[in-house]
Amino acid sequence: MTTTAAAPAAKKSTYRPLELFDTDRLLDQDERDIAATVRQFVDTRLRPNVEGWFESATLPRELAKEFGTLGVLGMHLQGYGCAGTNAVSYGLACMELEAGDSGFRSFVSVQGSLSMFSIYRYGSEEQKQHWLPRLA
Repeated sequence: MTTTAAAPAAKKSTYRPLELFDTDRLLDQDERDIAATVRQFVDTRLRPNVEGWFESATLPRELAKEFGTLGVLGMHLQGYGCAGTNAVSYGLACMELEAGDSGFRSFVSVQGSLSMFSIYRYGSEEQKQHWLPRLA
């Protein structure tokens, strides 16, 4: 009988780019909370799995729904199921995702800023009501 060792636990992110210049003091509590929430998601859901997903060239489809539940898809848009956060919060969320893996940050920013923003800015009201809640 062959046994395999359990995969080592993923390390939590210890590098905090904002600490270098003490810019954290410039953030309001909501912005700090958003960064902490995304950081925790990265540390508990993404980091432990990213290597395996990369090696197997797979990504669970439910991950998109998890990003939606986290509130990061279209988070800088107002209404239509979007979080309506400010640009600083969006940037902090992207920074935390990027610290976990560039691909996750790319997914979130392409979904929100390229796809959803185009509908938000140029779509008809009917298109906004149909698509944005589904994409968020």
